[in-house]
Amino acid sequence: MELQVICERHIDGVATIRSTSMNFDSTFLRDLESLVSDCLSDGNVIAVVLSAGKDGFFGELSLDWLQAASHEEIEDIAQRASALARRMALSPKPFAAAITSNAHGVGLEIALACHRRIGALDAGYTVGFTDLRFGLPPMLGAATLLSLRLDRVSAQQVLKNGQALTASAALKAGLLDQLLPVDEVVPAARRWAVLEAARRKQKPMEAAIEAASIHMPEVLFNAAASEFVNVATGPVARDMVRTLGLSFAAANRLASRPAGFATRNFKRVGVLGAGLMGSGIALVAARAGMDVVMVDTSQEAAQRGMNLLVKEEERSVAAGRVDPKLSQATLARIHPTSRYEDLNGVEVVVEAVFEDRDVKRDATRRAESNINQSTLFATNTSTLPITGLAEASQRPEQFIGLHFFSPVPRMLLLEIIRGRYTTDETLAHAMDFAKAIGKTPIVVMDARGFFTTRVVMAYQAEAFDMLAQGVDPEVVEAGGIASGMLVPPLVLSDAVALDLIHQINLQAASDIGDSYKLSSGYKLLGRMVELEDRKGKKSGHGFYDYAADGSKSLWPGLRKFATNSASIEMSVADSCDRLLAAQALETVRCLEEGVITDPSQCDVGAILGWGFAPWTGGPLSWIDRMGVHLCVERCEQLAKKYASTRLLPPLSMKKIAALNGTIYSTIWSPP
Repeated sequence: MELQVICERHIDGVATIRSTSMNFDSTFLRDLESLVSDCLSDGNVIAVVLSAGKDGFFGELSLDWLQAASHEEIEDIAQRASALARRMALSPKPFAAAITSNAHGVGLEIALACHRRIGALDAGYTVGFTDLRFGLPPMLGAATLLSLRLDRVSAQQVLKNGQALTASAALKAGLLDQLLPVDEVVPAARRWAVLEAARRKQKPMEAAIEAASIHMPEVLFNAAASEFVNVATGPVARDMVRTLGLSFAAANRLASRPAGFATRNFKRVGVLGAGLMGSGIALVAARAGMDVVMVDTSQEAAQRGMNLLVKEEERSVAAGRVDPKLSQATLARIHPTSRYEDLNGVEVVVEAVFEDRDVKRDATRRAESNINQSTLFATNTSTLPITGLAEASQRPEQFIGLHFFSPVPRMLLLEIIRGRYTTDETLAHAMDFAKAIGKTPIVVMDARGFFTTRVVMAYQAEAFDMLAQGVDPEVVEAGGIASGMLVPPLVLSDAVALDLIHQINLQAASDIGDSYKLSSGYKLLGRMVELEDRKGKKSGHGFYDYAADGSKSLWPGLRKFATNSASIEMSVADSCDRLLAAQALETVRCLEEGVITDPSQCDVGAILGWGFAPWTGGPLSWIDRMGVHLCVERCEQLAKKYASTRLLPPLSMKKIAALNGTIYSTIWSPP
């Protein structure tokens, strides 16, 4: 059986242990335990260097193993791994970590068990407790290990932050001790190990005093392992691991990509529009190493977009998310222009102009007259049907929707919308582009609002209806917070822009005709925009009032304006369930109608796209965890109590409940 961890002994007495696998599971741990024990018992080994593999430093927790393992297996691994970390940290032989690639989760904890951590400069890797995004606490006693290096407050901040840090930010945070050019990291770690071993041998009393001063009781490591086991085997972590781990990974490896088409590479990209969305798309493409032609109506407008990107990169560098040298190289790859002729030679065009059919039609035609026949053409839109927009194209089979989310550089999700004439090859290449720029794609069929906009609008609309019924705005927002939504509904609506939401409703009414009925909540929103000129955060006045210093407070006149003093009492618990149920049921309707057919992509899209409560694992996981039968009963109760037709469970859900089934186990097919 091939070893997942290997060891090389050197003439200077240093042993170098290196991982050959990224999956930290029972086999990986067995190999690592064996080699560490051999090194500690071998009299010819004076010190140990742990060296990063090409894909990462001593792997990341295998989520496939975690989902399949029993409680007893997880407990065994956790206790053994934490014992190994403590053994390394208390070892009389010095351990050094040479980090030249990602050190995430359990890999970072192994590095913290070493006595020194040397990282590489400008190597493009990150360091962090990334398992926190699944709700999983550190397993190997990271709190105790960090307490030896950082003060209590700093250690707590690091342990609560699941963000992956650049090497320079990790050094500043105290997770690394030193940064060197990549080819010097391993030699420097070996030199340090030799010198440290010699120091301990020459000054044994000093080394003994140092060892005695280290407070690392076994009970603390056992407690960390036990906490990990309790969380990892619970339903919340199980659902979060499934959605944010396994389903997220499946989307990123393009599991649903149409087969039979060669992977397409992209070196040169055209972006139409240098506004907030267009400039953000240009930035992520440039960060991926592509040359970008960013076109706007004038050179001045294009340069304004470029200036936005410079400021964005400055903020990212200051926050430790981006390396300074890599940032400079990224900006150099973006070419702002007003000339559509400069699009010659691009492999893909992403149109991100104003959300208006006529403006998009003109941009499409001008671009197509300057690009190659093989160029992929994508439109960025959140609501306009793709098939209709494709009418402006001379080749609708190569026309596809790419719905980016704002702010583009930070939002991982990319909703790919297939129009009526979009071919499998075009879809496959659009997914290749998504992967190339580091986005997580979900694929949906063309329909009004697609998937994400449609469901997030159900979240907002239910909140608007609550206000129109006379529910206290504080209770509405408290329900969003209590549900675990990353952003409560009224704050989110202000950020989206109330006049944009109103315009979408007016457009829908125009397109659909007399059968389109505005809800009482949407009527309230229209009055706010048209009568009170409250357009949202961008204008300083929406559901909230926004001060120049960035603070905000609910509009004092909102409750009276909404209902003319009428009010109803509603608990925060009901507010919470109404908001979650509105989204979950609309997601089921999307499955029922064939807008999207994969429950896992629904859950991934909901969490990544608009911040659906991560603890649930997504709206469909929320239904299944509650039990479809109980969820139907609760929704029917809320629908009757508050006269909300939005909360009436769809027929498909009732059928699943009658069969005692689950959303995930049901086969959902396109129409």
